[in-house]
Amino acid sequence: MDDLKIIYTLPAKVKIFALITGGFLFAMAIGISIYQALHNKLDFMFYVGVTGTVLAALLIFTVTVWQSDLIIEIDNEEFRIKLPKQRINGSILWETVTQLGIGLSHLTLTTTGTNYKIDLGNLKYNDLKRIKAKLIEVCEGKNIPYGNI
Repeated sequence: MDDLKIIYTLPAKVKIFALITGGFLFAMAIGISIYQALHNKLDFMFYVGVTGTVLAALLIFTVTVWQSDLIIEIDNEEFRIKLPKQRINGSILWETVTQLGIGLSHLTLTTTGTNYKIDLGNLKYNDLKRIKAKLIEVCEGKNIPYGNI
């Protein structure tokens, strides 16, 4: 079985364009700020340069460092999930799962120690369908009872 990975990041073309734009804005803004500071002109253009530098740095960080991590990964061994505002932020081993309930936009996993309710309402519809299909495939392969809720 193939692993299913759901990652919401920007496309590569958008990242490259944003990095080029951010780099250009950063160079222009830092140049304006330095020029104004060297000539002791702390007027409007100096503050425009400082603001442009901060905005360029935020743009660069947004498309590189602050991109989201892996949201969901389902393989034969475990179900890894990292969604906002969820009770679970980690992984669930399939060997501990005793039952799976599939709702419209949520899942309930019954394990040997804990019951999990996972809200998938903030995912795209196509990704939700792929997740449900993969979960059914894993449950059938591992003989885990599943059903609709």
